[in-house]
Amino acid sequence: MVLTMGGAIVFGSFVVVAASAVSPAPIRFKDEAAVRGIQDAAVNATGPTFGDYDGDGDLDIFVPVEDLAEGLKDRLFENDGRGMFKDVAADRGVQNPGSLSRGAVFCDLDNDGDLDLLSVNMPPGQARQRHVPTTLYRNDLRESGSARFVDVTRAAGLMRAGNENDQKIGGVGDTGGGAGCADYDRDGDLDIFIKNADGDIENVLFRNEGSWRFTDVTGSTGVALQSKLKDSNAQGSPNWIDFDQDGWIDLLVTHERDTKILLRNLGDGRFEDITRSRRPPSGLPFLNPGYAQGACIADFDNDGDMDVFLPMADQAGRMMANRLKETGTLSFQDITKQSGAGVIRGTRGCVAADFDNDGYIDLYLNNGGPSNVLINDVIADFPPFVTFYIAWEPAENTLLRNRGDGTFEEVTRGSGAEGLGIGSGVGAADLNDDGFVDLIVTNRTYYAMGKQVSPAAGQNRLFINRGNRNTWIKLRLQGTRSNRDAFGARIKLVSGNLEQYHEVQSAHGYNSTNDPTLTFGLGTRKTVDRVEIIWPSGAKQVIEGLVTKKTHVILEPTL
Repeated sequence: MVLTMGGAIVFGSFVVVAASAVSPAPIRFKDEAAVRGIQDAAVNATGPTFGDYDGDGDLDIFVPVEDLAEGLKDRLFENDGRGMFKDVAADRGVQNPGSLSRGAVFCDLDNDGDLDLLSVNMPPGQARQRHVPTTLYRNDLRESGSARFVDVTRAAGLMRAGNENDQKIGGVGDTGGGAGCADYDRDGDLDIFIKNADGDIENVLFRNEGSWRFTDVTGSTGVALQSKLKDSNAQGSPNWIDFDQDGWIDLLVTHERDTKILLRNLGDGRFEDITRSRRPPSGLPFLNPGYAQGACIADFDNDGDMDVFLPMADQAGRMMANRLKETGTLSFQDITKQSGAGVIRGTRGCVAADFDNDGYIDLYLNNGGPSNVLINDVIADFPPFVTFYIAWEPAENTLLRNRGDGTFEEVTRGSGAEGLGIGSGVGAADLNDDGFVDLIVTNRTYYAMGKQVSPAAGQNRLFINRGNRNTWIKLRLQGTRSNRDAFGARIKLVSGNLEQYHEVQSAHGYNSTNDPTLTFGLGTRKTVDRVEIIWPSGAKQVIEGLVTKKTHVILEPTL
């Protein structure tokens, strides 16, 4: 039920300030994928991964590809500094031939200032003899001066404890569904959680021991989920967020045919499953068994806590409002109906970003029809132990503008970001450095006996944001005591009567990432009063007097 109180709109138990009566600036994009060199009909691309891997000051793009036909390999699109891209995956050693790449993340795992790469794989089919494991690449830029990657998977011990097949092939074998990095134990380096797409195989948490050594701590930390689920098919990125703001990063794990699991970090090396708890801290709305492949997490209502959007392939996408600030304890409320975010178009990928720089986080959904075709019927030699349903008919993507009053409106038509396809991942990044975030959308096509049977609209799309007159500021955080990527840092930005909150994340949605530099839209405001940062180490920092329409690199204080 919607109630009104003066100039505010009330949904259930929370109040948000009503939006201005002034007509908002339209959100407009232009597809420049072909012009900029990334259109590339890379069939079965999963999601884009952004990072300045070569340290030249601009964003590069890694796109994992499912190798279901000859000649299809992962792409690494290098930015020439003018926003033009060239695939250099072969030169840099990250083509990953013979793999069925499911996702990837750039993470500085040794805190040396260059970005390393984790590529998550599944087997490409029974007919293939070579099994390419989930692969850990060390970036040798700082060591050698050349941004080339070296496979260190076996040497780093990135293999599940007691798993003979992992030891045989030299890495996590056959079942990769997604990955994300976070410093769950607050020791200053990034740990890795890998989701598994095989419902009979456990996910895995690797603790970073330093010096390129990792240990499987899945059982001892309480993140093993097999016993909690009937079907633990877990594709899409895991979501690392400090939901209760106690300084210890929590973990949300989504599944395609079962409940989502919310694991609260207890701060002693263990996690507690609070999904079914009837009293706070609680994640009861995540019991929905819909087909969710990752989540998009942001402070959609600008109240200071992180809310969750679940992209659903079989029902309306779900908007879960975090009630921490309203109640003082962690709980969630499903506000899908009243928010207007419940699109039903077979959503796989999603991205949360302020596309019009008005100070409120919008949503873009990568759709692809309902999941109603058994994958084994259309992909030759697909492993028989993996049985799940996929989309076969395309659908239009969706752009949802946040009105700033707790509701969203669809503004897709005429935006230039329309896209018909079988969607997979989508990420947001300011690729031309104009202060407005752009979109990279990936799509999937499927092959049966080597013949393409799905629509041809499977190429990557690069939607360049045409911008407007709204003001912006960009912040790039760099940890010193904390992990260098600052994953898990919480930021509050105050500009007049506008307060915004972000948390730095390693991955989201269907195996995608965003620009590691955060863009804050300010609307018509021209100044920033202050920026408050809580670093993963616990250090607190307040900065005043930052200039707008500029990128600021912020270093964590050493004391």
